[in-house]
Amino acid sequence: MSQVELASQPVVATPAGRAGQNRVRLLLIGPPLIYYIFLLAIPFASVVALGFATRSDTGLFDLIFTWSNYAVVLTDPFYWKIGWTTLRLSIVTTLICLVLAYPVAYRLAGLSMRARKIFLILLMFPLLLSTIIRVYGWMVILGRRGLLNQSLIELGLLSRPVSFLQTEWTVIVGLVSILIPYAVINIMNALATIDPMYKEAAAIHSASPFKVFVHVTFPLSRPGIVSGGLIIFSLTMGTYLVSLLLGGPGVKMFGNVVFDSINGFNWPLGAAVSAVLVLITLVTTSAFSRLLATPNMVR
Repeated sequence: MSQVELASQPVVATPAGRAGQNRVRLLLIGPPLIYYIFLLAIPFASVVALGFATRSDTGLFDLIFTWSNYAVVLTDPFYWKIGWTTLRLSIVTTLICLVLAYPVAYRLAGLSMRARKIFLILLMFPLLLSTIIRVYGWMVILGRRGLLNQSLIELGLLSRPVSFLQTEWTVIVGLVSILIPYAVINIMNALATIDPMYKEAAAIHSASPFKVFVHVTFPLSRPGIVSGGLIIFSLTMGTYLVSLLLGGPGVKMFGNVVFDSINGFNWPLGAAVSAVLVLITLVTTSAFSRLLATPNMVR
């Protein structure tokens, strides 16, 4: 029998071979599945279940079933307003981060591998600092006696100090400064992995640099935009420290409500707010992923 005939014959998997493949699959799937079950699924299910408990006057909570916590969160205008504030600030912060990060990432992606590694290390440095340190830095800059007020007074643009704190835009500025490295890193990685042959092929067909960017570069960089946007949006939805220190009592987000509920020993209400927050985040991130889904082909 010739080698061609031997190669054309189908390979029949033996029971021992199938068992070995199953063991390999189990070894590959097992660790992520265990991580998901014990560190994500079970804790989240516990939070959802705690939202149906009753607040206790003598302890943290009583295991008495009630719908009241979820009913309050879903029907009270107070929580609707906070939910809308949380969603709005998260969307605005995510969009600003992506818009500001893309040109930087585009420039970094065009550098050599050595230069990219250096800038990547520089981008990682701010992430190693505590969030509270960076927030206090903005408080020093934007406070009544901060650097911004002193500079504007010396330039004659202000006659007396004003407070730039405790506004939604102050919170957005703080969040953007903290989270923008995630967008730069993800978009830069996506741009750096684009095969130069696509751009060369477009240039051969007399495509202008603008058309190359619109029809080749940007569509192929969408995975980085999506991943960076999802990280930033998820972190912003759950933030409480930035809104607490830079926004004050006038800018309250869901994270602050959860924090206040836990400190007030109303764990069931805090759990209900957390569950609703996770649900809103999942729905919004799913819609965002579909909106910026990677195209099947470059047009």
